[in-house]
Amino acid sequence: MITPREYLSWSSMDLLERNEKKWIEQYIYGQKNRINRGMAFGKIVADSLERDEASGDVMLDLALERVPKFEIRDKPFTAELKIGKKTIQIYCKPDTMKEDMSEFKEDKSGPKGSWNQKKVDENGQITFYATGMYLKTGKIPQDIELVHIVTEKEDIEQLDSKLRATGEIKRYKTIRSMSQILNMMVRMKKAWGRIEEITEKELI
Repeated sequence: MITPREYLSWSSMDLLERNEKKWIEQYIYGQKNRINRGMAFGKIVADSLERDEASGDVMLDLALERVPKFEIRDKPFTAELKIGKKTIQIYCKPDTMKEDMSEFKEDKSGPKGSWNQKKVDENGQITFYATGMYLKTGKIPQDIELVHIVTEKEDIEQLDSKLRATGEIKRYKTIRSMSQILNMMVRMKKAWGRIEEITEKELI
């Protein structure tokens, strides 16, 4: 069956699970989501890290200098998840990983307190990528870390104030169990099945 994408990504699955109507608007009819300040700042961080270039923001650049990097940065890969005779292409793009996929790290920007150990341990995106690596290598990555680049508002009195980096980073190590990997595979299969159902209803 033809689907809007030939693969399943975390962003697609996450949106589908949270808001099916918005998923249809974005993936079936091509409507773009509005970008908020946090997303815009996150893109600046991602672009600076990917290009290994200074952002021009002194405090942000000080923080980015301490963000750990592996030999592979922002390079996507796909893994195959089989459902009977069908195969789903699982699309993953971790921020940085080792070539053998034994370790990877995700970078996130946000205000102080927006991340803690519990949220990292339960983060679906990390589990999604770990599952992709397991499908690719047969092994669960043993060293996983989320790096939090702490931000604050330039003017806390203004609701629309721009964000800036504080220069602080927090690092959270985490692991994923086989149970989490298997549960994620179930979610992937369910999401892909629903995508096929929606596509058939909306486009055929």
